[in-house]
Amino acid sequence: MITLPIYLQKYIIKLICFHIDYNNGLIDVQGVFDDYRKDEKKMKELMLTIALVSKEWFKTLSDNLIVDVDFNYKEKGKDQYSIIKMENVETLKVHYNHQGEQFYKMFGGSVVIDIPIETVNEKIMKLSTMEGTNFKYLILRNVNYMNDIDIINRIYQCKQTNDHSVSLCEFALDLSVDLDQINQLKKKVSKIFTLLIYETSNFEIILETFKQWSNTLNHLLVPYSERTFSIIDKLSSSYNDNYSCGSNGNSGSNRINYLSNLKLCDFNPVSISELYTLIKSTPKLKYISIGFCLNSFLYYLSNEFQHKQHQQHQQHQQQQQQNLANIYKELNVDNLPEWANDLINEEIVIKNNHIFEGSLFQKFCTCNNFSNEVEEGTLITEYKKSIKFSNYLSNIIKYLNENENTINQLRIYNFCSDLQFSLHKVIYNAPDFLIEKLVSLISSFKYLKIFEAHFFNEKLFNQLVIKNPSITHYRITVPKEIISDEYASTYSNNILIGNLHIVEFKFN
Repeated sequence: MITLPIYLQKYIIKLICFHIDYNNGLIDVQGVFDDYRKDEKKMKELMLTIALVSKEWFKTLSDNLIVDVDFNYKEKGKDQYSIIKMENVETLKVHYNHQGEQFYKMFGGSVVIDIPIETVNEKIMKLSTMEGTNFKYLILRNVNYMNDIDIINRIYQCKQTNDHSVSLCEFALDLSVDLDQINQLKKKVSKIFTLLIYETSNFEIILETFKQWSNTLNHLLVPYSERTFSIIDKLSSSYNDNYSCGSNGNSGSNRINYLSNLKLCDFNPVSISELYTLIKSTPKLKYISIGFCLNSFLYYLSNEFQHKQHQQHQQHQQQQQQNLANIYKELNVDNLPEWANDLINEEIVIKNNHIFEGSLFQKFCTCNNFSNEVEEGTLITEYKKSIKFSNYLSNIIKYLNENENTINQLRIYNFCSDLQFSLHKVIYNAPDFLIEKLVSLISSFKYLKIFEAHFFNEKLFNQLVIKNPSITHYRITVPKEIISDEYASTYSNNILIGNLHIVEFKFN
């Protein structure tokens, strides 16, 4: 058996310590919606495994770990067998329970042990005032709502808790948050990793939050709320006001893109124009989840398709009329006979009525952001809206095909703010031209690995597995009245058997 020299063993353990500290110091998960506590448990198991190998390994491990989670260290003088030494702790991460309004720690991966605020303050006080302390940073996880933020003021006040040294996992904006509270938060919090935006009518509050923390904001979550302005449009091109944080590198420009550092975005609802702006403004985006109004998608594309059909029929009729005119011209007849005109006009009326009668997609909603647009003093026509919608969709597909992007996970679910009925059956039976548009859109995400859809159409997925072979995981959520368990099982098995690159095809 080959035994590595001690110095190489120590070097390897130091590298492992760096890995453990990195993971223990994470404020967000590495994968989208990963089980955060499972990763934490793995780190504990790894630490214990190394520590039990030998005294030398234990000492090397103990001397080089600098991140502590939930006060797992022992106090100085009582830490002979403690893997993490109190005097080595540079970063302390603690967890807070919203419902219980209590700090806590996990034991054995499932048992929750409450930590009273008095105990937290006593430990932070001892850690920060200890002679030769290395304590520098405090990370608060699960503290996000404004009423939770007050807990920062109740924690023992020291440099590490009161001098721009606190990191927050999440922060939420709603109607209760004002600029004074944001300014108070600035004094203590240096990093915010996830921002939730609930109902707020004041864009100034949103902008001030991004000005301060856009460099560290990785996740943006915007659940449904009534808004009189487009958050995406404003944040992607806001007035700079001599502030350089998050700049898009456009020197000399007074506009700044505050979305450039986002890695995850869950936005609901998003219009077609906002989706275009979002994709262009987020070069680091890895995960995108959109509550998209599929009613608008079907409505506008259906209108455009019908209008084109109408134009083709008109052109056909005009050609027929011209052919008749040429024939009668050769016969030296100046005007078409009345019966010929009547026949052509009747055919046009029949075909026009056939085109526009009883469309599945004529129910109109206001989810799009150009529903009330004015052109030359009058509302733009439905056809022009459809063309505009189609142009945005084409631009998204073109941009994704021509530019590099990092998006590897996409989730699309239907959200319509006006309609209360389900569109599952409509999409399930959607015509081919609409399916082709959806397939083109999804296929343009060239590096997509995971696709989650809250709708199903057999033709769509049959085409998608061929046109976008980069997708290896499919997760579909539809009601059982649309897809039976038996059908879902059979279809999934057929897809997996016929497409060996697909790892997962699952109906929920």
